[in-house]
Amino acid sequence: MATPQDERSLHLAIGYSSLGLFAVSIGVLIWFLLARLDVSEPLSDSFFRQLERATEGRGDSSATFNVILVLAWGLLHSLMTRRGFKDRIQKVIRPHLEAAAYSLVASAGLIAVCLLYRPIPREVYALEGGPALLVRLLFFAAWALFVYCFFHLDLLEVTGLRPILRYLDGTARPPEPFRAAGPFLWVRHPAELAFLVAFWASPIMTRGHLLFAALMTLYTFIGIDHEDRRMLDLHGPAYADYMKRVPQIVPLFR
Repeated sequence: MATPQDERSLHLAIGYSSLGLFAVSIGVLIWFLLARLDVSEPLSDSFFRQLERATEGRGDSSATFNVILVLAWGLLHSLMTRRGFKDRIQKVIRPHLEAAAYSLVASAGLIAVCLLYRPIPREVYALEGGPALLVRLLFFAAWALFVYCFFHLDLLEVTGLRPILRYLDGTARPPEPFRAAGPFLWVRHPAELAFLVAFWASPIMTRGHLLFAALMTLYTFIGIDHEDRRMLDLHGPAYADYMKRVPQIVPLFR
């Protein structure tokens, strides 16, 4: 039988693993967008060689595989946010572990998408010189915005470590009124804006990159709508007023 100390160590390991895997997934995504998405290099591992052979050829097999891959990740990601799923999962794991489990699955799924996604290297356009430099700077500016968002978000809360620490310390989360700060005064979803810019800001746009950006854009807007509804349920009139004053994703003055 596990001792209280063993249980504490296990719960902390889950929380810190969630935080670490989140950081790794973002690093892998940046690498994927910069160095993997627009190239077609032979894959060394036998599993990946089999995947490469299965998705090469004249047809649209690579595109079909990519669509299935991203949709599968998106559906799993969305399913885990549903109330019914949460009620069922809490019968298996304790409520304070739920957010960390969600973060672990989402991060692992994103890494899998980046590693398994099949490049389709035919170019749609290729920028050179000054325009290429500006687009690449825009890409890194998007990631700078993403990092800036976490000066105004609790990263430990996002990755599920904070609920575990509260449970182990025996403290409850105090109710907090809704307050926007930093980039959340410009748009309601600045982290998602950073992702969208990063997906599209490429000096070389291949068909594979275009497909990935389009699929991830669709999923991002579905997620944004879900988050707005969740925050509205949580904060009521305060968030409704915020929605009236601050645009959803495009930083336009009202």
